[in-house]
Amino acid sequence: MRNVRVQFMVMMLLLCGAAGIMVGFAGVTESHRDGGNVPHPMEASAASGRLAIEAFGGLEAGEANESDLALLAALGLEHMESSALLTVKIQGELISSLSNDQAKTAAQQLAHTIGLSGVTASQLQGNEVFQAEGKLSEISVQFNWAISKRGNSYVRVMLVGEAARNTGEMTSLRESIQKQMEEAGIANTWNASIQGYASTSTDVQATMTEVEESAAQMLSLRMVEKYEDVGTLSRSYEAPSLGTFVKSGNTPIHMQMAVHEDSVKKRSRITIGFPVITIEY
Repeated sequence: MRNVRVQFMVMMLLLCGAAGIMVGFAGVTESHRDGGNVPHPMEASAASGRLAIEAFGGLEAGEANESDLALLAALGLEHMESSALLTVKIQGELISSLSNDQAKTAAQQLAHTIGLSGVTASQLQGNEVFQAEGKLSEISVQFNWAISKRGNSYVRVMLVGEAARNTGEMTSLRESIQKQMEEAGIANTWNASIQGYASTSTDVQATMTEVEESAAQMLSLRMVEKYEDVGTLSRSYEAPSLGTFVKSGNTPIHMQMAVHEDSVKKRSRITIGFPVITIEY
């Protein structure tokens, strides 16, 4: 079972690579682009500040609340320009062993159900990956179905849209996709991040303080980890009212915030993730 869990972690990272997505820092690391983070409502742990999934056995944290996505969007838009992007990732595992042909058929059926067509196949580090992408209304959708050499399938659907315009539609779409994945036998969960440039011209430290103070008015927060380098601040928090968490040691992390100074635009870029940031910041 542990081999399957380790394999799940590897395959989810491969899926991120297949879509060209950098996975963001979630803890105290030497680099704020550590790629080892896959948020999950089940228990996870971190070693030396690097969040890495090690156990998927108990539904300790339950599912994220339906209102969490709206709360994330509201928190971000209070401090970001209206062009801020919301990213939602739905990911899961199908333990049933499938042949490549069976997995391709299943991937095509699920993609079609979601509303995508033109599934293509590629090899990624010796594993077959089926991919599709498109737009559903104003939402960009990326679909990845990877099959391991053991026959296990790992599925991820990523939604990207403007938080100011598309949060409600993305919420409905996420719910629909989760239901479709469940009907296909794929247990799944979701995580989300919002990213945009600060709407005020303040430095990184002042921007972080402003966002943190707003978050504290919405949620009961306790900072549990922080990271800082030239031009970047990252802080992770325990916020029990949020549904999903990962664990750093024995401490749950429900939210991560980061502020980075864009050296070209000379502006602060804000990223907030529930429970951690899984996009590049």
